[in-house]
Amino acid sequence: MKTLVKSSIKLLVRTKIIWLFIVLMPVLSTVILKSNTEYTAYLDEINRIVELDDADTKVAYNAEKGDYVVKIYDASGSELSDYLIDRLADSGMFILCRADLSDMAVTDEYMKEHIEFDGHEDRMGSALYIPADYDEKIMEGKMDEALIMYVLSDDERTEAFESELKLHLSRMNAMRSYAAGEDELLDGLKKVDDLSPEKEVVSVSGGKGRNLTAEQTNQKAQMGYAFSFLTLGFVFAGFFVANGTIKEQKNGVLTRINLSKTSVLTYFTSKFVSAFLVSIVMTGVVGVCSLMLDMDDLGMNRITFLLLIFMMGLIFSCLSMFMGIMLNDVFSASIASFTLWCTSSLFSGLYFPLDDTSRGIRILSSLMPQKWFLDGTEMIFVGDNKAFSMLLCITVAYLAVIISIGSVGLKVRRSEEWGVS
Repeated sequence: MKTLVKSSIKLLVRTKIIWLFIVLMPVLSTVILKSNTEYTAYLDEINRIVELDDADTKVAYNAEKGDYVVKIYDASGSELSDYLIDRLADSGMFILCRADLSDMAVTDEYMKEHIEFDGHEDRMGSALYIPADYDEKIMEGKMDEALIMYVLSDDERTEAFESELKLHLSRMNAMRSYAAGEDELLDGLKKVDDLSPEKEVVSVSGGKGRNLTAEQTNQKAQMGYAFSFLTLGFVFAGFFVANGTIKEQKNGVLTRINLSKTSVLTYFTSKFVSAFLVSIVMTGVVGVCSLMLDMDDLGMNRITFLLLIFMMGLIFSCLSMFMGIMLNDVFSASIASFTLWCTSSLFSGLYFPLDDTSRGIRILSSLMPQKWFLDGTEMIFVGDNKAFSMLLCITVAYLAVIISIGSVGLKVRRSEEWGVS
């Protein structure tokens, strides 16, 4: 066994390209983990006010979770109109997409054309037009003429938006008699707001849910992208172990090993040990690279981080190795390894969350090892002590399945080669 492992490791060391994956992938993952990028795709709280480039921009794409979207044509651009929009957004019930039209003359024909377009070519709950003389109308008490609301759907939440709009207009109407101008009215409204109870949003997760802070959400996204690069390295590390095995079989090495009374089980166990050692080496490189990281920014200590990487890497190294050995062809094995990396990373949720996808995709996602390690990362973030026991069970389960299916596949392939039925 020791001799077989030594010979396998020697072949791997002589394969220069393997060091590209063993060294480069950890470096790339470190660069990602060191970045301070904000990943908005994973955020639970979304921006309630969206500034549009122009009035022709569609707003349908801002209703990702079924939010009630309102398109606002703001021809006033005043502080008083900003105040109204901010207060509507603070209700937390609507997504407000504002187009700034304060630098152009808006005509009835212009609004008619755009509202028709919104009704037929876009998707929103309603639209709101704030004219240029909005401030003057408010100060004159002409609330019915201060703005125009267009109902563009049969969504029942339109009534809630209309009620919220009337509430703020009535507040302005009540305060205007005590104000000498727009600035004084605005100051009075803000003073009243300061006296109001402060709204506190408390998120309550379900039995299987985990609430992450904005910082932890970014850390999770960074870990996802880092896992993707590291998975690529481990997958091709396993491929190179399989590559050596394929060459040995084609060169008759396995036949000579059989003649020396060394069992096939011992031979393939040595390849598993080789994949295990390569995983340790790559994890060690990750550990060296992690010295450049502030582990507080990762939300876990260095040992925990390295154990996560090692367990995930061992799964993919072994899986890629057994796939390559069963295919018994270098080109096919390389394609299979790359496909394994692409599909597993895509369907595990490393690049974007899959919580709102179809049930079939979520089931497929549950088959991907990275998905469980990403869940384990969340559990570590929230201080769940069951994280390691779960990940250890997942690792053992995947290795048991890989070795069992790989052993059966190897026996079937060798039976076909020898002509045994």
